[in-house]
Amino acid sequence: MAAQAIVKAVRPILLGAALAWGLSSAPVLSQTPPAAPAPPAAAQPVPPPAAETPPAAATPPVASGDAVDTSGFGDEVTLTARPALVLKGKANWDDLYATFRKALADLNGIARAQGAVAAGPPMIRFVSSTDDTADFEAILPVAQITGATDRFLPAMPGMTPGGKAIRFTHLGGYDTMEQTYDEIANYIDERGVQAEDAFVEEYVRDPDTTAETELATFIYVFPKQ
Repeated sequence: MAAQAIVKAVRPILLGAALAWGLSSAPVLSQTPPAAPAPPAAAQPVPPPAAETPPAAATPPVASGDAVDTSGFGDEVTLTARPALVLKGKANWDDLYATFRKALADLNGIARAQGAVAAGPPMIRFVSSTDDTADFEAILPVAQITGATDRFLPAMPGMTPGGKAIRFTHLGGYDTMEQTYDEIANYIDERGVQAEDAFVEEYVRDPDTTAETELATFIYVFPKQ
């Protein structure tokens, strides 16, 4: 899918809300008049120079609950396909995020009921879209799948996405996602990347236990081979 098509597909996520991106002004530093000079002190022996203090260590990149580095943008990665439960769905753009949350909650319920152990952050794969709706797959990685497959209905056993991808990071809530997708579109346009139609969001911080401002989402775009 062309970069512009990716943005068009996800732009309605904002439910028509316009985001105001203002420029913050730099703070004005107050100036304190210099203190009066102190009277000269009696001469003292000059001490040897102190050893230089090593610079403070750099702040480590933000990590998810799974210790995943969320500081990158446009990283080339290779995903390993893993066993998963997959639940297909269709969502109206007006309630996209609520539909995703319900689908992932349903998947977790099915997994628990059937003894399948979750083994990674949940994902949503965008399959196709129209002006009104989006077809998607909710994906829950699991340690293994055993027994009859129909016991997971309406979900089905499957695999997580695999292969070469470009990974982007969105930090914050879902209602601020548009700017990130605009930046993704610019990134792949500037580099002439031809992308597959489907792309994936991976919710590396649990929305149920994480403050909205602390959420982290990986967005995977898959270059055509």
